[in-house]
Amino acid sequence: NKRLRSNDAYTAGGEAHKRPDYATTVYTKILKKLYPEIPVVIGGIEASLRRVTHYDYWSDKLMPGILHSSGADLLVYGMGEKPLIELLKLIGKGVPFNSLNNIPQTALVQDKDRALPTDKSWQDIEISSHETCLKDKKSYAANFKVIEEESNKWNARRIHQVVEDKRILINPPFPPMKEGELDASFDLP
Repeated sequence: NKRLRSNDAYTAGGEAHKRPDYATTVYTKILKKLYPEIPVVIGGIEASLRRVTHYDYWSDKLMPGILHSSGADLLVYGMGEKPLIELLKLIGKGVPFNSLNNIPQTALVQDKDRALPTDKSWQDIEISSHETCLKDKKSYAANFKVIEEESNKWNARRIHQVVEDKRILINPPFPPMKEGELDASFDLP
């Protein structure tokens, strides 16, 4: 019913209306304006749910993937423990950030005509472009089905979607954490 929240669990004192709508996009644009040379990595539920063309309830329209609209450099989706550890290991080894394009459970944007990264043995699947989804509801629905199926496979394919002159790449997820890994994660302070 588009009722505004009366409290906000993520704001001091639970006070509502202290954060902007589309917070990830708003904050990323501010960071990129202040520090254009510093990579921005986004994650969390907002980023995970908006990896590709998605329906926005508040504006009642389809929106492009959040990497395209925010200007962020990398997106970590789902539970981020494994991709963040991998990202930090590679950065610690001195691997340039702009070459970190094959970390599982991450997404990135590249120019549409650039060759796909081929360092992994992933298979690829291209879903309908954002522009096609805007014109055809069935294409959007077919995209949703592919994303859901690939997100729940042991050997998922890398998904890519064209948005204007860019291509969003969604690398397959890591396998689920084992019991010991999960326990270690929850034992952190």
